[in-house]
Amino acid sequence: MNKNIYLSNNNNSIDNNNYKYSKKLIFDELTCKNNEPTNKYLISSKKLIINLNNDSKKAIYKKVIEYLSTEPEDMDFDDSIKKDKRNFVEFFKDKLKTKQIILNTFFLVEPMKPRTIKIILFIVDIDLYLFINALFINEEYISLVFNIKEEETFFSFFPRSIDRFLYTTLVGVILSYIIDCFFIEEKKIKRIFRREKDSEIILKYEISEVIKEIKKRYFYFNIFSFILLFVTLYYIFCFNNVYPHIKNEWIKSSIIIIIIMQILSILICFLESVIRFISFKCKSERIYKISLLLS
Repeated sequence: MNKNIYLSNNNNSIDNNNYKYSKKLIFDELTCKNNEPTNKYLISSKKLIINLNNDSKKAIYKKVIEYLSTEPEDMDFDDSIKKDKRNFVEFFKDKLKTKQIILNTFFLVEPMKPRTIKIILFIVDIDLYLFINALFINEEYISLVFNIKEEETFFSFFPRSIDRFLYTTLVGVILSYIIDCFFIEEKKIKRIFRREKDSEIILKYEISEVIKEIKKRYFYFNIFSFILLFVTLYYIFCFNNVYPHIKNEWIKSSIIIIIIMQILSILICFLESVIRFISFKCKSERIYKISLLLS
């Protein structure tokens, strides 16, 4: 473990880089990433039980306290306006990495979601948009396309596909929430630390159970993803073979849906950031609560 740990000098503010480092440090220790005994890293009420010098012990203990503190996004209005010192650009950038699936998959490191799992999730997400879009192209729609007498342009499909865009977006969002049920929130780890911090044996047992549950859910997620991809790709393959003349329209509309969803996620992040900083500027807790609804 790195003994040179640097702390923020401002104890009244949230150092976002320190906070992210703390998350990685604690999670690595919990999962024995360095193949060392877990009980070396358990928290007692007075100190961390690790084989480092006193300065390092104090530094890591402060890191643990920082990790267990309330996340900036979960603070109430008064704490947030005092402690969250990120400017608009920093907050917007953090939100993009959290909410925008492409940035989240390839640019954000999350201890609770390994990169391989995030890539599978990204593939499943794109696959669902392709599948749901094909699912809503029915015989009535196909008949409408074949009976059009006007000359078609590249974007002629757009006006007649708006309803399908809305349905596909809605179903995609619902399925995304269902898929999120496979993952355990990091907040659960924090709750265990706070609840059992004075009992090393119970803490060790609780954390080991959570890790087993995480691995089990990853396994179920992989099985679910494989079955889902097999079924949806088979349907898409059959769809394109039965309706080969509608293939171009399906491809174009699917691409538009994917682009719309990415732009929508960026706009939501931007809107949340704007409302949040307006609430700070106006010192309005009501406006701040509106921003939380978008998070």
